[in-house]
Amino acid sequence: MRMSIHLMVTALFPTLAACSAPDTFVQSHCDPNAPLPDEYCRGLLADAGADGGGSDAAAPGPTPQSMGTCLDACVPVPSGGAGYWSEVPVSVRFDKPQALPKFCPGSVPNEKFRLFEDLVAPPAECDACACEPSEGTCEGGPPQTIEIRAATCAEGVAASLPFSGPAGWDGSCTSSNALPAGASCGGELCAQSVRASALPGPTSESCAPTSAAPSFTTTREWKLGALACMANTNDDTCGESAIKRYCVADPGPEWLYCVHGKGVMEPCPDNYNFERHEMYPDEPIDDRGCEACECGAPVGSACMGSLRLYDDAVCSSEFEKASLASTGEKCTDILPPGRAIGAKAVTGATYVHGTCASSGGAPKGSASPNKNSAITFCCRRSHWTVE
Repeated sequence: MRMSIHLMVTALFPTLAACSAPDTFVQSHCDPNAPLPDEYCRGLLADAGADGGGSDAAAPGPTPQSMGTCLDACVPVPSGGAGYWSEVPVSVRFDKPQALPKFCPGSVPNEKFRLFEDLVAPPAECDACACEPSEGTCEGGPPQTIEIRAATCAEGVAASLPFSGPAGWDGSCTSSNALPAGASCGGELCAQSVRASALPGPTSESCAPTSAAPSFTTTREWKLGALACMANTNDDTCGESAIKRYCVADPGPEWLYCVHGKGVMEPCPDNYNFERHEMYPDEPIDDRGCEACECGAPVGSACMGSLRLYDDAVCSSEFEKASLASTGEKCTDILPPGRAIGAKAVTGATYVHGTCASSGGAPKGSASPNKNSAITFCCRRSHWTVE
């Protein structure tokens, strides 16, 4: 931290200041009655007494008027180095952004810049992707095979008769392969059970993400901030010097005198190379987000339907309705065994939704300072600072 205080005082006259004072100095009232007058002032006051004839009478001390009117700091324009830098220095405080004052001090009331450096912007935090239930169609028609068995569903091997529909059957009512009552198959009643293969599975299936990309949050933080303030300056109150100087208000030990240039500039001018900072506006270039969500193949979906059995040939007298599914074959016992089966139909084909595994949604993009809006500060050591 900048702790020590070092005040340098001008000469009584501008010409003396030009010869003796450093290129940055603070003009102060040299009080001859001060208990600890500045060493530079003591020499000037002694010279003033000699010029007065050596009288014991107290010689009037220099006044701001006799020393010029700059009561703050005379700061030189930048010299040496390349690039275009502001001629008039500004007062800049560098600190954590939250520690910077909300307003410029009264001595330099005009805010020139409020900029930032050292951006910390972690990747976006993406919500998990999710998928809607699957969608599909069931247009495959009836089971590929249907047969009448001369045994119950609980029995294994048995004689059977084909009971499928005609070629190209779409599942509508048909009396194809009808069986009269009491029909015998090897000494057993034929109509003891009906077994159907699985329905054809779904077609045109897919899942849609609940959102094209997941919701996300981002955070960012600047580690360092800069508040640059200025007031009206005057270059006519700092006396003669090899390098032009401006009278710049001095807000205190937490501030530096800096020149600035637009863009990323280096090196600093020779007389402003104590500290260098590339500073940026608060809003960086930020394209952080999340990758698109995707969905895998449906799982658990199916086609469901019904096998209807009728006593008559026109499907007007139904005696059995058995559920069918694309997940496996179906066997239905006929009660009473040996009854007539005059017709059949497969109806109510319905799609059963499945689920899909989600993927994607990984963080993407980054945040970075906007180089096109950069301001480079080059600062000289403050007269308050001694290292």
